[in-house]
Amino acid sequence: MMVTELEKLEEITFHEDDNSELPPSDIVAYNELRSCADLFRMYNQGILIIQPEFQREIVWKAPAQTRFIDSLIKQLPIPSMCFSLDYKTQRWQVIDGLQRMASIVRFLSGESWTLSKLEDIDPRISGQPTSKFVDWNSELHQFYTRVENLTLPITVLRCDYSKKSHTNYLFTIFHRLNAGGMRLNNQEIRNCIYSGPFNDLLNNLNENSTWMRLNRMTKTMGYRFTKQELILRFFAFHDRYQKYNGRLAKFLNEYMAENMYPDDEFIDEKRALFERTIDIVFLKIFGGRTPPKISTTVFEAVLVGVSFNLAYLEAQPDARVRTFFERLLEQEEFSEQRLSEGLAGKPRVIERMSIAKTIFSGR
Repeated sequence: MMVTELEKLEEITFHEDDNSELPPSDIVAYNELRSCADLFRMYNQGILIIQPEFQREIVWKAPAQTRFIDSLIKQLPIPSMCFSLDYKTQRWQVIDGLQRMASIVRFLSGESWTLSKLEDIDPRISGQPTSKFVDWNSELHQFYTRVENLTLPITVLRCDYSKKSHTNYLFTIFHRLNAGGMRLNNQEIRNCIYSGPFNDLLNNLNENSTWMRLNRMTKTMGYRFTKQELILRFFAFHDRYQKYNGRLAKFLNEYMAENMYPDDEFIDEKRALFERTIDIVFLKIFGGRTPPKISTTVFEAVLVGVSFNLAYLEAQPDARVRTFFERLLEQEEFSEQRLSEGLAGKPRVIERMSIAKTIFSGR
């Protein structure tokens, strides 16, 4: 399928870090050594967070995990991992080294996992189930003990997650440290940094069947959190599009930071807003059918425009609501050329949201 220039530009917005600020002077970085057993203990006690939702989206295949365990057993040099430490909550977060930590946890937990049969690893461990390594009476237990006792280099960033400047800096660190072959996009990073009830809500709403049909999704996985970012954009633009500053990543980061631990009333309000909005879009604009492919930028404007006029639109005939959508598409601001000229620029975004809000009001 041919990818348009607009689609390429829209894809960039899911990856771009627009934070250009200097590192906060009160973040302290230091190096330390920790044994694999200690890291495993921290994980089991809930002190070290490695985001299971994130792991399901990007994860090493079994051969890569097996080779890493083989490297630990052979005590080969392992690159330093990077963790953040929120000194107020004593919460540790993996910034760089997620797959290494996941492999350590998987091996030491003795879960149902059989190491891959590979020619370039120690033949004694090739194809062996991890349950044998955990067994004290097994000859393989020596390798389990060796991994437990092995110390790994850790770079620790001591910070305060309640400070926007700190979480913005961590966001940039995630970008810089994960710029290799498995580069993280913005929402994957937010899923780590801003984990909490609001992030859980985004992940939960992404499983809504109407939302999935609107996005032509057959399953929730495989989109690398880009659909959760669309939901985040919807909430952020609905609440404060007029305060948008032209820096999309930072705008969304700050919205998540401010709403990381909301009360139940906030969660219920956002859920209701989202569900009423997508019901109108799905049923009244697209007639309860999977919609044709439309640009992300147009889609988010439609969602925001509809959300400001829920009661009015719910009372309108489907055909009338559909004409509002058609009017929106006819606007110069929503032409592909116009969108390509300034996708995330401040005046363009504010103008698009204002137009959508007005059109769906029936005026």
